[in-house]
Amino acid sequence: MSDFKRRIASLFANASFDFALINSYESLRYFSGFKGLGGAFLILSRDGTSKMFVTELEAPDAKEAVYDQLVVVEKTKKFQEEIEKALKSYGERGQIGLEDSSITLSMYEEIKPYVNSWVGISKKISELRSVKDDEEISLIRKAVKIAEESFLQIRGEIKPGATENHVAAELEKAMKEAGAEGIAFPTIVASGERAANPHAVSTDKRIRDGEVVVVDFGAKYKGYDSDLTRTVFVGDVGDTMRSAFNAVLDTQQTCFKALSLGTKLSDVANLAIKNLAKYKLDRYYTHSLGHGIGLEVHESPYLSTSSQDLLKEGQTFTIEPGVYIEGIGGIRIEDDFISTKQGVTRLSSLSARF
Repeated sequence: MSDFKRRIASLFANASFDFALINSYESLRYFSGFKGLGGAFLILSRDGTSKMFVTELEAPDAKEAVYDQLVVVEKTKKFQEEIEKALKSYGERGQIGLEDSSITLSMYEEIKPYVNSWVGISKKISELRSVKDDEEISLIRKAVKIAEESFLQIRGEIKPGATENHVAAELEKAMKEAGAEGIAFPTIVASGERAANPHAVSTDKRIRDGEVVVVDFGAKYKGYDSDLTRTVFVGDVGDTMRSAFNAVLDTQQTCFKALSLGTKLSDVANLAIKNLAKYKLDRYYTHSLGHGIGLEVHESPYLSTSSQDLLKEGQTFTIEPGVYIEGIGGIRIEDDFISTKQGVTRLSSLSARF
């Protein structure tokens, strides 16, 4: 079981606030194991204790969570008012930390009269969550394995005549049947010219012979995500796409080899651009090199040219260079990695070539 007490203690280490209001789905799961989708708040205290407030609707999910005290607000009472009463009580005893990146403006306006002093804590929570413990790493490994095995299972569906929606549906079904609690994000299947859009939404377009097909997919297992992309050749895709594929694969490998603990991640992101420039393809590369994965499919650390992050031990992340040529197609290769004392290693083992 996750050491929630340790996580709570880490949140308050060297902090100015005395209490924290946790409201985002991911943070509720991180600090208590709560799996519900709404109607819950968690108040954490510097002394390590936690108090969860849930609606009657969410009470069954709360039974599986970990906390020191549970308050089930009856449907005859206004849930918001109960939270406000609690915040007033805590706020009179010290400063409160709020998840400033997830709390809504309407929620803030509601609670503002009851919070005398507050500070944003989303950045600190993001930093804590970026370093995974052994249990989290095990869950991410499982999410990666489910995604990889599911892709291999449906690989034969990527063929002329099949629609992008069909391939996406078959892959998502396979991941669920393999044990995933859900998908990490809506599966992207983009074929032919549509593959030049990095965030294309799968459609009823039929795959044709001679096209590249970009498949971006991930499984969610016990809250934790994987994120992989493979580019599949359907028949002879031509010299332009073959050359672009080799350049993207070389760039991914070059960036992977450049990573070590303490590496400035913006330097590696710039290396990707420099490496693609050798092939005169850098102008077709339109997104960041990668991002952290965990309870969210995009989280800290970030492998971008503007990133301030240094690689730390225990971080899980993607490396996903790509080339997107309008009117022709696109190439993306994405794998999941982990930083350890021994160096950076792959979490994914799926072949790059299909």
